[in-house]
Amino acid sequence: MPLALRPRLLALAYRVPVGTRVADIGTDHGRLPLWLLQRGLVAFAYAVDKAEGPLSRARDLAARCGISQGLQLVLGDGLKPLPPEDVDTVVIAGIGGDAIVEILSASPWALQKHLLLQSMTRPGRVQA
Repeated sequence: MPLALRPRLLALAYRVPVGTRVADIGTDHGRLPLWLLQRGLVAFAYAVDKAEGPLSRARDLAARCGISQGLQLVLGDGLKPLPPEDVDTVVIAGIGGDAIVEILSASPWALQKHLLLQSMTRPGRVQA
């Protein structure tokens, strides 16, 4: 089953460097990493969420899409459960600016990675 992305996620997807290892933080349904994997655009993808419900939806969607390799679903808080050396690109999208700042503050190693940030509220809180 080929996935389609809505314009907001599609805009992010086109900014993920080809061949990188991406971490989608707050993945929800996992559509972004699955779309990237379906097209062979990334080497590996972490789909991270702090709740089991979204990860369960991502797991189901991965199965329907026939994706069994190159994806790791991670239950955890932000970037904390990820090994910094295994991530090249960090996507944090669809959450508030305050939450994005908290996630990055808790894992300062991410500031050395390729960041794709999309805030739904308080975008002024997210500054380079």
